[in-house]
Amino acid sequence: MNLQPKDMNGLIWITGFSSSGKTTVSRKVNFSLQKQGCKTVFLDGDDLRGIFGNTWGYERSQRIEAATVYFRLCSHLAAQGYVVIISSISMFQEIHDWVRDNVTNSMQIMLDVPPDVRIKRDAETKRIYQTKEPNDDLYDVPDNMDLTLENYGGPSPSETADKIVEFFKQQMQKERVPGDKGRTKHWNSFYKSGIAPSEPSPFAIEVGSKISNDSKILEMGCGNGRDTRFFASRGNSVSAFDRSSEAINFCKNEHSDVDADFRSGTLSELEYDDNSFDIVYSRFVLHSMSKEEEITVLKESFNVLKEGGKIFIECRSVGDPLYRKGDILSHTEKVEGHYRRFIVLDELIHELENIGFEIISSIESKGLAVDKNEDPMVLRIEAAKSS
Repeated sequence: MNLQPKDMNGLIWITGFSSSGKTTVSRKVNFSLQKQGCKTVFLDGDDLRGIFGNTWGYERSQRIEAATVYFRLCSHLAAQGYVVIISSISMFQEIHDWVRDNVTNSMQIMLDVPPDVRIKRDAETKRIYQTKEPNDDLYDVPDNMDLTLENYGGPSPSETADKIVEFFKQQMQKERVPGDKGRTKHWNSFYKSGIAPSEPSPFAIEVGSKISNDSKILEMGCGNGRDTRFFASRGNSVSAFDRSSEAINFCKNEHSDVDADFRSGTLSELEYDDNSFDIVYSRFVLHSMSKEEEITVLKESFNVLKEGGKIFIECRSVGDPLYRKGDILSHTEKVEGHYRRFIVLDELIHELENIGFEIISSIESKGLAVDKNEDPMVLRIEAAKSS
């Protein structure tokens, strides 16, 4: 990768106990990245506590509640193209795990300073330790920090900041794997339960009316295989995959009589041949992916399609009622029972066109994917691989 500073986004969480120099170093990191062209936002835990009206107390449970809000805000900003630098103790294992699992391009950096040095520094600044002992035992110190730096004695705050900036830039040039966001556990449990509907979806029936029976289909995110079975019953050659191993186990057992190739994994992992499919079919899959995963899978879909081949997409839109519910990860990502990223039609069309697809039709509406008592707002797009 050769990512330019203006295109970088993510979260740099600089932590450490009180008086470890977090704020000083964080400000220097922020200034350095700004000079190099990054779009940055600097946040400080003490400032955030005041901004939110000192809502929380100082017991462990209250600190965790505050940290939960802080890092959801960080996630929200990072997803919109900013490098967020936050100076905050917040050393609670559940917070560290949540950040690692949910915030793409996040890194956690510990400033290691001995208690005696911190007490001396505190006497010259906050004077917290004049009335109480250091409360180090209130926090967890995770053993999987991305970087731990000594911030006392030899290195100056500027030198420490320089190391963090260089580390961040190096990490940004690597292929970053988006956090799982709890998806594997949820979907494995869902498909293992066998509660998914078995009849073909309205979208599959709609797509079936537009394609020939000899079209070779690649179905991404096949779930319990209900649409795979529908297409195969028409005579289509179908290759179907899902990242949920339980979904594929179910499909292989339930649809053993169907002439379809079921595989577990992602499109990147499975490496289907280029120019080998007439149709890529994606129903209720894109909104379960991160933005980065979406862009990757659309590019790979373009590659595996034959010239003139088509992609059919149905997914939840930002107009869906569920968009207003659940915990906020970003301006399009929510967790209501499980992770969803709601899709903006114009943005998706723009992505497809940039890749090389020609849009044939698009619609955003309710009434297309009714399931029992739910009538979601969905997008449907039909696009062709341009020559």
